[in-house]
Amino acid sequence: MKRVLLSLLMATALSVAAPAQEAPNPEQLSNAEIVAQAADLHPSALYILSARLLSAGEGQDAANWMYAGQLRYRFLITAGGEAARKEEVLFSALSEQVGRPVNEYIAGDVDEWLAAMQWALDWDATNDNTITSKTDHADALTQVRDGLKRLMADVESNRDSIPKEREANGLENR
Repeated sequence: MKRVLLSLLMATALSVAAPAQEAPNPEQLSNAEIVAQAADLHPSALYILSARLLSAGEGQDAANWMYAGQLRYRFLITAGGEAARKEEVLFSALSEQVGRPVNEYIAGDVDEWLAAMQWALDWDATNDNTITSKTDHADALTQVRDGLKRLMADVESNRDSIPKEREANGLENR
């Protein structure tokens, strides 16, 4: 069921993505192809990669790519203004279907969680974004990147209480 839902979400993402460019279907790309083309793909492709990696037991890599996808998706929505509002539904669905299990895994180790968020910031900073111009939307990019940095600061400041909260909620700490 989850695979069917993810396929439906990805089909929706492709139909919502900018029609001006002929975007490859990320479900037909291998993980290596998604990684190689990540800067040129709709952020939903990074969620596909993340889901595959988590399913394969590669939780840290899954979290790295999920946060990169989240960063790029938030930037797309923030920079796109009203025109990008239709993206919010898909982003929300991907955040629930892919983001929630990835976060449940990665937050089991605060250091790994922080490392995933930092990896996403570093990857984004060193890679072009052909979907949303970093130059044309510099303020939006700063706003979104600062939001992830604030989350990192919040995680760091709650480092001691996070494992206790997870345990109380029946989640594993690693």
